[in-house]
Amino acid sequence: MQLSVMRTEARQVFGQTDAANSNVSEGQLTTWANLAYDFIIGKTRDIPITERSYSTPAGSSPTITLNANTITVDRVKIYVRPASLWQELEIIDIDDLIAMDADWENADVGIPSHLVRMGTFSARLYPPPNTSIESQSTSLKTYGLERPTSLSSDSDTPDLPIILHNLFPHYMAARACAFLGDEERSGIHFKFFYGGVKDVLALTQKFSDRRIRWKFARDEMGQPL
Repeated sequence: MQLSVMRTEARQVFGQTDAANSNVSEGQLTTWANLAYDFIIGKTRDIPITERSYSTPAGSSPTITLNANTITVDRVKIYVRPASLWQELEIIDIDDLIAMDADWENADVGIPSHLVRMGTFSARLYPPPNTSIESQSTSLKTYGLERPTSLSSDSDTPDLPIILHNLFPHYMAARACAFLGDEERSGIHFKFFYGGVKDVLALTQKFSDRRIRWKFARDEMGQPL
C-alpha cells in the first residue's frame, strides 16, 4: 500500500477526508505512518536479510563504515586473492579481539579472519588485509538486518509483507483521534493495530520458518543462533 493511500484511508477512519480543511496535516500522518513502520520492524526482528557489498579497506587500520541503516551484521565473507574464492569471517567485538591479541594494532598483514565490530556503524578487519586483498571493490559482503528507508514520497510502500500494510491506517487514525481528543476511538484503533500486528507476525513468521527461510535463525532475544 502506498503512503498516499494510507493517508487517505486513515482520513476516512477518523473522519476528516479533506486534507485542506483538516486539523491533521499530511505531514503528521506521514510521521505517524513511520512510527507504525518502526514499531512493526522492532516487533519482527526478522525482516528479510540484506546483502551489502563493501570495498576491502586498506592500510594498517582497515576500517569499514557500515551502511547507516544497519541493525545487525550476522554473517560476512571476503573475496580472497589470488586464490579467487570467498571465505567467511568470524564476527567478534573489541573485547574478544583484545583477549585474542592485546597488540592487535600492530598485527602483521595477511588474510583477514575476523570482522571486529568497533561501533554502531564501524568495523575493521583482523588481521589487516595484504596487498592482494586490500582496496578491492565489492570484495567484502555482509548479511544482516537493515532498517528500511522511511516513507516520504506518496508512492513509497513499506518493505513488509503486504498483509501488514492494511494495519498502517489504523495506527495513523488512532494517533489522529488521540490528537483530536477522541480517546475512545483512539483506543479502539490502537487495539486493532497492535492485535493485528501480533496475529499477522505469528502467521508470517511461522510460514517463513517452515518454508521460505528468509532469515537467519534467532533466539528469544532476537540474537542469531
